[in-house]
Amino acid sequence: MRGSKWKLVAVGGLCLALVTGCGGDMVKQAMTNPEMQGKVMEMISGNSAMAGQMVDKLLASDSTRTMIVEKLMANGGAAQAVMTSVAQNSTMLDGVISLAVQDSAMRGHVMTLLKGMQMAGAK
Repeated sequence: MRGSKWKLVAVGGLCLALVTGCGGDMVKQAMTNPEMQGKVMEMISGNSAMAGQMVDKLLASDSTRTMIVEKLMANGGAAQAVMTSVAQNSTMLDGVISLAVQDSAMRGHVMTLLKGMQMAGAK
């Protein structure tokens, strides 16, 4: 059933492409038509494999990667999920600390945090 649903969506998309292709550039229409944009985004977000491919494409470019990271960190739930993932992986945590201490001001901050944890642990 699930495969036939996507076949139907693909056939519908092909028909839509053929119909809109007769009226002009399909990509141009997709870029200017909010309804079509919504349908494309809904189709991508509703299919985890396709969504994964889109994320890979977005992460491949420096400009879109920067935008993705900014949006990710601006979303409280997403930022919390990233920080939780890093906090639970010693290799990632080591990497973050190593990057942080390369900056002298941040190194001081990290050392202050560590000293505070040492003092709290000594009580």
